Amino acid sequence: MAPPILMAALQSTFINFCSCMFATFFTEKVPPTIAILIFTFLSTPPNYLWQEYLERVFPGYTTEKLDLDDGGKGINVGKRLHKRNTMKKVVLDQTLGAVVNVMAFLGGVRLLRGVSLEESLKVVKEQTWPLMMAGYKLWPAVSLINFTLVPVERRTLVGSLVGLGWGVYLALRASD
Repeated sequence: MAPPILMAALQSTFINFCSCMFATFFTEKVPPTIAILIFTFLSTPPNYLWQEYLERVFPGYTTEKLDLDDGGKGINVGKRLHKRNTMKKVVLDQTLGAVVNVMAFLGGVRLLRGVSLEESLKVVKEQTWPLMMAGYKLWPAVSLINFTLVPVERRTLVGSLVGLGWGVYLALRASD
């Protein structure tokens, strides 16, 4: 079986392909599908590692132990949401993570389409903040739900499914 990071990249690339097809179907704009797919495949592994890093540094759940006179081993009796760590993950993901991803998307897709570095940087400068503002209407809620209600092994799937609609929006933005 393929490593989870590769599976995440393939899954995200396929979902973005679907987003591009939906964008084409619903509008007259043709998104730069190949550039978006290459960008998605290349950008998913760093994002996967980012999510692993956040979970490792700020564990979302702590294990409660029942105290026994057994040399300190105890018995695990349940997991408890670590609210402070969860909020740290959401804030970091929606600030540092989001701005890096938005800028990389805006510039990267254009560079892959053959747009000059100068023009790509101009688009990054002009469109990063509006795209961030648009994303803040959706992604903080998705992150909070993911970090609190969704098991770690299902978070990529939830994000990808929400990303299907977001991907249509991005595909339309990238075709401008």
